[in-house]
Amino acid sequence: MIDGAKLLTTIEEIVSEKQIPRELILESIKEGFKKAYEKHFDPEAIIEVEIDQQTGQIKVTKELTIVKKVEDDLLEVGLNEAKKRFGDNVTIGDKVYEDVDSAEFSRLAIIQVGQIIKQQIKEAEKDSIFEEYIIQKGHLMNGIVIAVEEKFVLVEVERTFAYIPAKNLIFSDHYEVGDRILFLAEDIVKSKNAGQITGTRTNNEFLFRLLEREIPEIFEKTIEVKAIARDPGRRSKIAVYSENKNIDPIGACVGTKGNRINKVTAELQNEKIDICIYDENEQQFIINSLSPVKVISITTTPENKEADIVVPDEQLSLAIGKGGSAAKLVAKLTKWKLNIISYSEALNRNLEILWNGNINLGELEELKIRLKDKVKEKDKNYQAKLQQAAEQFEPEPFEIIEEQLVEAEEIKVLPEDGFHVEDLSNVEVPPTVDLTEEIQTIEDNLSYFEDSEKPEEDEEEINYDDYDEYYDEK
Repeated sequence: MIDGAKLLTTIEEIVSEKQIPRELILESIKEGFKKAYEKHFDPEAIIEVEIDQQTGQIKVTKELTIVKKVEDDLLEVGLNEAKKRFGDNVTIGDKVYEDVDSAEFSRLAIIQVGQIIKQQIKEAEKDSIFEEYIIQKGHLMNGIVIAVEEKFVLVEVERTFAYIPAKNLIFSDHYEVGDRILFLAEDIVKSKNAGQITGTRTNNEFLFRLLEREIPEIFEKTIEVKAIARDPGRRSKIAVYSENKNIDPIGACVGTKGNRINKVTAELQNEKIDICIYDENEQQFIINSLSPVKVISITTTPENKEADIVVPDEQLSLAIGKGGSAAKLVAKLTKWKLNIISYSEALNRNLEILWNGNINLGELEELKIRLKDKVKEKDKNYQAKLQQAAEQFEPEPFEIIEEQLVEAEEIKVLPEDGFHVEDLSNVEVPPTVDLTEEIQTIEDNLSYFEDSEKPEEDEEEINYDDYDEYYDEK
């Protein structure tokens, strides 16, 4: 039979390493002995298994029924035989238990026990890991990348593994085997590979947990994050609110010199994060969400959750964004359909201007002046860069080029291939640099700033500097 002391040692090792209950291991051993007998000797037999938890000794018995006439000697025993083996007090119909102890049975039982324990360990480990990690669902986790494939990244996380599909990675994420990665546990499931974690770095909850980690006021719920909209890896908008009037929610989230929000941005591959104040008044919330874009007029249709918004001509492109990206983020954040038009277009359509936004006519004129000043400053910078480029590409004086041509004419070299170099048609001459095309490109880039009355129509040239400057000042 099995070495009892060795069995107990093995059980303790399994309990310690696999974190599986001791009782479950003992039950697995009992089940293995029963199945071994049923499989190799008699499937109808009733087997009892006892394990001495002090010595590790295993006692296996088979139940027999005492009968007057034996028809199945694997299940029955005659009365006379039973009295000889179990005492005179037994009678017909009694149940007696016969020891099962043979070298063949022990060998078969050990094999069966091993298979069952392995299976039980797998199942118990899955349950154990699942129970351990299910509470981590929706929270940040980190691990080591152990495989990078086209469609997923596999991460080792302590006792198990996390699977992160490619669609759940930020487009600019690039990980290699051995790198550490931070992600959100999006889901925890039981699988044949133990407790399996599905991770993500692209959903809104990931951003929220990063904010919670870096901003104590959010963790302590002094500041509430009311809504989040993301274009992962590019730009996000979050709406925050605090009941405490002494707290500046935006300032607290940004931190001194941006130290708090910059940590979040860095983890998101430099994803820009715009912060606005949540307001229960839906019109005001939409106005806040468009910051730093100013709103001249807003009209809402609550039954359709649709809003018509008039903004300064100079800020139309900023409000819409490249490919409509900025407007889409605001729509996601507020859950309203937005129709954004310029002030000039509203006047052309004879639309009613309510002036119920966050800018009046006088402030609109001031905005134009400020933007023109910015244009002048940017124009100076462009001119400086243009001058620098011109200096870098200064063409050589004609006299130097002429001298080089004369020298080239005198060259008569007989190379190894036997050809005499007298033909000067292939002699390279330093080119005269033509800056016309480069100057035109720079002037085209300046064209938007030269006439601030015109809204930007080329979405590919939109710059979010105004957004960044706005939040840098916070």
